[in-house]
Amino acid sequence: MKIDNKKKYEYVIGIDLGHGETSAAICPLQWDKGPNEEDPVKDLEMGGNRKVIPSAITILEDGTAYIGDAAFNPEVLKKATVRVCFKQAPKDINGEAEKVMIRFMHEVYVRIRENNQALLQDGNHLVYIATPSGWNKQHQALYMQMAEAAGIPIAGVTKESRAAFVRAQKNVISGLSKNVHKGAIVFDMGSSTLDFTYLNDNNENPIDYGYNCGASLVEKTIYGKKRDEIEAIRIFEEKYPKLVDYLLFQARAAKEKIYFDPTLPYKKTINFEDVVDDEELEDERFKFNFQPGQLDELLVQTGYVKQIEDAMIDFRQTKIHNQPIYGVFRTGGASRMDFIDELVCKCWNVTSEQIYHDTDPSLTISQGVAEVARMDLKTEGMDKSLDESIKELMGGNQIYDTFIDDFGYELWDKVTDKIADIINYFGEAEKNYSINDLQYGLAQGISETINEVSPQASDFIQQSIETNLKDIQEKVDNIIRHYSQQGINTKVSYNVAIPQISDINLEGVMDGISQRITEESSGWGEAIAAVGIGGAIGILIAAGGPLAWILGGLGYLAYKFFGHEPTEEEKRAKAMERELNLEERKKVHDELANKWDDIQEQVRQSVLSSLTSDNTIKQAIKKCVKQTLESYRESLKTARILID
Repeated sequence: MKIDNKKKYEYVIGIDLGHGETSAAICPLQWDKGPNEEDPVKDLEMGGNRKVIPSAITILEDGTAYIGDAAFNPEVLKKATVRVCFKQAPKDINGEAEKVMIRFMHEVYVRIRENNQALLQDGNHLVYIATPSGWNKQHQALYMQMAEAAGIPIAGVTKESRAAFVRAQKNVISGLSKNVHKGAIVFDMGSSTLDFTYLNDNNENPIDYGYNCGASLVEKTIYGKKRDEIEAIRIFEEKYPKLVDYLLFQARAAKEKIYFDPTLPYKKTINFEDVVDDEELEDERFKFNFQPGQLDELLVQTGYVKQIEDAMIDFRQTKIHNQPIYGVFRTGGASRMDFIDELVCKCWNVTSEQIYHDTDPSLTISQGVAEVARMDLKTEGMDKSLDESIKELMGGNQIYDTFIDDFGYELWDKVTDKIADIINYFGEAEKNYSINDLQYGLAQGISETINEVSPQASDFIQQSIETNLKDIQEKVDNIIRHYSQQGINTKVSYNVAIPQISDINLEGVMDGISQRITEESSGWGEAIAAVGIGGAIGILIAAGGPLAWILGGLGYLAYKFFGHEPTEEEKRAKAMERELNLEERKKVHDELANKWDDIQEQVRQSVLSSLTSDNTIKQAIKKCVKQTLESYRESLKTARILID
């Protein structure tokens, strides 16, 4: 189903079409409210003040269908065959089992609408449904098609184990959520299979596995014992094979009553005349009669308890390879069987305090599906183009360019400040200094400044990453807020930590940059000296000092001083060695001030060429960015526990 303008919808319904029983829950979408302001999930009435109905359907020849307990009404049974345990991984939408499921889906949805007419109208709600954890993408896609064919405004499907984990995570008092990152198991006792799902931080994906020891074996055991004892049951089976499921349903009802409160005895009489008009059976009846603990004893004798124990041990040893188990969340109505907790403690080495469940485990999945649906619908679109943005940042140089601009400016700003300080001091000092002294001071000052600023490179890289990832992080955090509750201690956090750049060794890189800029600072010093040398020589000439020979020709002073006609280099060197007085140095200062814009540009070019000439920084930044973005993906994956 294509969803247009999803914000027009007010509610989302989660339906658990289980192999043995069916339930539904509803969440208001409340688009204008944040995740901690939304109304909680609410169970939906399924008829007769019941929130759970058997997954059973009877379809009469005229097309009329009865579901739940009504499917086992004797008057209905006389006209058609009741269908139970028809849920299976879909293969063909036109298959017989699939057709039965489509009709059951339709009737369940119709019942939900009928029982909630004031709340639900056409076009104001969407539906999510649960699938077993073992179903693959193809099964899920076909299941959605079946739901759409059933007339359901289907918006998505989610795995039962994911729904259970999300339900546990949302339920702060459950205690399971604080153990999910260390290692936790969903124990899902279904009608057909016993499914386990394990999750912790060390596994990239959840570990799912199912065992063929579902709770339907219990009612079959109960029924089988009675069948062996009562001849009338065997006669009934032979004469009315299509009605055997009615007797099995009565055995299931006995099982549920017994384990709803194992401390109470259970007794119920089944009269054959209530089901069929048959003189041979009209006076026949049998009883389900169990004292507290008696059904447990029967299941031990028949080996069923051992089957569950073996499954638990096998899952721990061969499927999760003895990874730690810190919490167990059991779901499914049959998980109430009182020997389950004892087996969990024994086989998985946990205490009873580490086993969690909802008040009514029969409703856990439908509640979780509704919670998941609301999360998915409200976050859908938040991650639109998120993956493209991540790929663009990982493949481009945006963060590197930001670093070069910001850190380069910091270097330029501090170096030019230092140069200005040295030139100002040179022009104002009481002591006389030469141009060589000025050049040396500049070289030393620049080198010291580079060494002071260089360690800040890590902070600037960190800042560049955070600046460029701001939009992505906001999207991720917004999604995470919908999948987490404050106070829940899970791997997921509201602010995904960016890996520290200090984790990447940049010491050699920054030392190289410092050395390069320091070496080039001598060039800056020479350039600065060259700017001021004319003024200095002019001062010396005007003063009639020992370099008066510069006026021209081979003057006596020149020959006497050099022994030959001096070269330009010798003249320049001699001028730079001479200590200048305050007035002379002031003129050098003014000459440099006039050239200040050129000096600043020379510094800028030197800084940029030094930073960009070494590819190591770029690679280091890319590595850190990749780590950060991958941590975002992992955090999303964790937040959407068991995301499909």
